[in-house]
Amino acid sequence: MAEFKKLRGNRVFLEMPKMVEDNKLYVDENTKEALQKEMVLRMRKLKVYAAGDLVLDFEKGDYVLVDPEALSKAKLIPLSEAKTVMMVSAFDIALVW
Repeated sequence: MAEFKKLRGNRVFLEMPKMVEDNKLYVDENTKEALQKEMVLRMRKLKVYAAGDLVLDFEKGDYVLVDPEALSKAKLIPLSEAKTVMMVSAFDIALVW
């Protein structure tokens, strides 16, 4: 897929945080819990990859906090073989750093 020209509406593409591969790592329950807490911290502050043309109060490169419920329902959008982003609504952005 080619790079897109413009994101429309109140949509926001967020960069995916680096994930730990579960199937390649065997850990005890304490370590698993610590990894889950670390992942929650990574999901707390996400980088905006692109903001729709109706989004006026933040832009590409800003870091945002997304409503956790909305984040759990975010769509994964493959932009290319190497790049996948999460799509949420700008209305689900609670905080901009």
